[in-house]
Parts: sequence; C-alpha cells; structure tokens
Amino acid sequence: MVDFWQRKEAQQITLGLSTEAQEKFGVIKFVDLPAVGTNLSVGQTLMAVEAEKAVLDLESPVSGAVVAVNTAASDNPALLDSTSQSENWVVTVATAEA
Repeated sequence: MVDFWQRKEAQQITLGLSTEAQEKFGVIKFVDLPAVGTNLSVGQTLMAVEAEKAVLDLESPVSGAVVAVNTAASDNPALLDSTSQSENWVVTVATAEA
C-alpha cells in the first residue's frame, strides 16, 4: 500500500496522505509530525497517526531533511482527511533524490 502521495519540485519532495491511506485509517484524530530540521531516512518513522480504524507509525518513503511541516494538521488532524493536496500534505523534505 502506498501511504503517501509525492510532489517533486526542484530538490524538494512534499508528502501527503494518499486516498488509499485515508480510506484505510478512517477519520484521523491525532498526528505527531516531525520538526523542521529533522533528518529522515527511508523506512524511518515519519509520523504517528491515531485514527478511527488504526493507530500506527508511518515510515518515510524518502531520505532528507524536513524543511516544512503542515502545522495546521497538528492542530486540526481532520485536514489530513481532505482530498485537497493543499490541506492534506504532511511535510516537505529537501533531498538530492528529487
């Protein structure tokens, strides 16, 4: 299953919850997102999710440094249930792989 959609721009990748993940989890009630400056590796925990159907850690599909975090989603996790990529994005990661 693909938990994240990816949007690549220059040397950055923005990640958000995929429709498949949204359907699997149900209504999202809580998220724990990484801080800006966090260095991620593929397979490392990117975020913790508490939702209607699941409580789990989601692994990062990319490596790099977190340069932006959707802090609005931390305050209002329901944004991650949105179909709009401008609302359901999680983090932007600077990576040489982009």
